[in-house]
Amino acid sequence: MKGKSSLALYGGRPVRTQPLSVMHPGATYYDNEEIKAVTEVLRYKSPYRFYGPRFLGITAKFEREFASYVGTRYALAVSSGTAALHTALISLGVGQGTEVILPTYGWVSCPAAIVAAGGTPVLANVDDSLTLDPADVKKRITSGTKAIMAVHIRGSVCDLDGLSRVAKESGVALLEDAAQCGGGSYHGRKLGSIGNVATFSFQLNKMITAGEGGAITTDDEGFYQRALMFHDAGTPYRGLSEEGLKLKVRPSPGVNYRANELASAILRVQLRKMNSIVAKTRKNKQRVVKGISKVKGIKLRRENDPAGEVGVALIFFVETPEKARLFRDALMVENVRRPSGAYPGLVYEPGKNDGHVYTHWGHLIGGLEAVAPEYRKSLELMGRAVHLDISPMDTNEDLDDITAGITKVAEALL
Repeated sequence: MKGKSSLALYGGRPVRTQPLSVMHPGATYYDNEEIKAVTEVLRYKSPYRFYGPRFLGITAKFEREFASYVGTRYALAVSSGTAALHTALISLGVGQGTEVILPTYGWVSCPAAIVAAGGTPVLANVDDSLTLDPADVKKRITSGTKAIMAVHIRGSVCDLDGLSRVAKESGVALLEDAAQCGGGSYHGRKLGSIGNVATFSFQLNKMITAGEGGAITTDDEGFYQRALMFHDAGTPYRGLSEEGLKLKVRPSPGVNYRANELASAILRVQLRKMNSIVAKTRKNKQRVVKGISKVKGIKLRRENDPAGEVGVALIFFVETPEKARLFRDALMVENVRRPSGAYPGLVYEPGKNDGHVYTHWGHLIGGLEAVAPEYRKSLELMGRAVHLDISPMDTNEDLDDITAGITKVAEALL
């Protein structure tokens, strides 16, 4: 076919001669502000969270600023997004004999944190937004269910109205995992302010980053105090004076998930840039979405709130997994790809290791082979889904190349 022969996959000229830029949103915005902030901590020789020779209290300042940004009473900075999940689950009372419902598409930290807390992960299917299907979640509620983990995945937000309704009717907690959607919103409210508690990650691939780091947000004072103790080796008093609080919960053991002043110094600067990073990424994605709006044979992932997603991922479905693999391969050869990570890619590809998909969580959730048929809906959707990263650093020329590449491949293969 003439269309096929023009593809670089079949010897034609590629759309681009070089790959696209790397995809590390927050880190690409580093400048002298972050350098100055870190240098000040080093100069004062006080990188520890609670005290130092010339203590600046930067982590506490970041927590207040982050809580204000999200719109909650409290925020707690921790060492990673996984630490945030573990701390949040412990503080919700997850433990032996309790269950937490989570999506089949997330990140391995989600089931790992549930297991670390002593709970049992219970999988629920995703819908065509690739986030938790509230109807399927409702079917999985039992007397042992303690919480629903709403994972805002790949920059897109969950159906929080539907999930909140199920949680309220069932008397269970709603935990928002906003690790991959920091800065996003749902019908005008910032993610992290809608569930009973929320967790964030500041790892390298996130909207703002200190290389690693995490945060927990909540309006509940008791929850905040339990989280504060757990993340600080079970210490029942440190940090309370900063908030003017008295201990209202029973002291309990903990671990060391403390943030440090160097990471917090970076994050204070990055937080001031968050809205700009999100706005630029959204704008870039919308340019591509508009450019491919008339391309036949592809269907964009449904957005539960198009205005609230952060735009880091363009995901679309094609007719079959076979065509999805071929589409991915063709985009790679057209150089519509990133040198970081493995994108474009398929959301799910049998035999390929990917911690985002439940089939690779067998070391944490036993018996996956036996229950796989009930999650066929998830695998069918994910197997047909082609995923590309969108960067805030992409130029209009880059974005037009992405549009041209998708159009070219679709016309030839679909």
